[in-house]
Amino acid sequence: MKTKLLFTFSILYAVSAMAQFGAQQIISTTTEKPYLSIPFDIDNDGFIDVLTASGETYKLSWYRNLDGLGGFGDEFIFDGVGAYFLSVQFVDIDTDGDQDILLLENNPRKASWLENLDGSGTFGPQQILIQQNYIKTVTPIDMDNDGDIDLVAAISDTSSGWIVWYENMDGLGTFGEEKMLLQNNSIFSKIKMVDIDNDGLLDILAIDEVYYEGKIFWYKYMGDATFGPMQIIYQFDWVQSGGTNIFEFQYVDINTDGKMDIVMTSVDDISNPRTDWLENLDNQGNFGDLQFIMDTNDQYLFYDLDNDNDNDMLLWKPNTNKVSFKENEDGLGTFSMPKTITTEVNLPRDAKAADIDGDGWLDIMSASFSDNKLAWYKNNILGISENKTSQYVIYPNPTNGLLSIKSKQPILRISIFNMLGQLVETTSENNQIDFSGAESGIYFLKIEGENDNSKVFKIVKE
Repeated sequence: MKTKLLFTFSILYAVSAMAQFGAQQIISTTTEKPYLSIPFDIDNDGFIDVLTASGETYKLSWYRNLDGLGGFGDEFIFDGVGAYFLSVQFVDIDTDGDQDILLLENNPRKASWLENLDGSGTFGPQQILIQQNYIKTVTPIDMDNDGDIDLVAAISDTSSGWIVWYENMDGLGTFGEEKMLLQNNSIFSKIKMVDIDNDGLLDILAIDEVYYEGKIFWYKYMGDATFGPMQIIYQFDWVQSGGTNIFEFQYVDINTDGKMDIVMTSVDDISNPRTDWLENLDNQGNFGDLQFIMDTNDQYLFYDLDNDNDNDMLLWKPNTNKVSFKENEDGLGTFSMPKTITTEVNLPRDAKAADIDGDGWLDIMSASFSDNKLAWYKNNILGISENKTSQYVIYPNPTNGLLSIKSKQPILRISIFNMLGQLVETTSENNQIDFSGAESGIYFLKIEGENDNSKVFKIVKE
């Protein structure tokens, strides 16, 4: 039997092992004061490249992964694009099947995009979409369910905030006038579009800029571009907390129960930072009490860095010289002390995880400001078979269509992952896998047999 690949994504769950990161490998010291390290296959060759930006020259640029093993080429600078970027996102603005670049710039605040002209790393001139002094965030989303990407923006002035959307009128990147979604006296500092109550519709999760009783709250999506009233998830008490402001949050499954929890970082009126998480109790908007994670001002992202089926924390602190991670020790939100990845960075401004060398495990890349350094660190987890095993035989590899599998024992499950560590497909039908609909590049095939007999194979789709 054969199964067709379905391109749905989730967090990589793979072979359990210990994450150990290798020595620093320099990508470049050419970009002056880099503050972004965004992994993405920019030229569509199946290898993870890196996009960055300069805090000195205010240029946006990228470096090509030449061999799929982490050997990077020279800097490519985007012509005519100069600013300090608050966010850079890859998204298909013009509905042509390749990923354009959506930018949010500071001073002046404006949202713009760069059209991906050929899918191979050639981008068109900057096109301004929104110019508004008080834009906080811009979220690409299909707001009206017409098959193209619209934009939702959080905008705040000194006394109030509002959330608006701009319709992609033709699916080609021509956007209409601002349409109000909601407005109140909250000065929005960050929003996310997520499904809080598990009804299949994206609600708004938000924090506001206050310096006494910080809160995190949500608005239920009612349909037809309308939202319900504010529902507070958690709010600090002025007397107990000493005046606390929430300035960062993430929506992620901390305790591995399939429900998305909230991680948030706050600071009190004497500048004491702390990061806590709130357990999602029922997928209906009800969350538990604060559970402590750390009392430092490290920035963080969540990845399964040790491949044990739970989310660990990748950490970097902009005013120090270290990138590290905290292991989720029990899969329930008990995190270890920080484990050092590198100290060979001078004021790290960004860190991300992606499979740089195509071995199936999430490596780390970093951008550090004071040493002009972009670098990466190999995740040295072992376990990938080089397609030679007495238990399983797969062929042909490389493949441009059907991949056949032979096994001396029953196969329980097959999982296919892409180079970003994202699950592409899981199936129990295991004689043939049809790669004909997959994009060219490198994939990883995990075969699980009886008695915990698992193997991971590197697959090349031509």
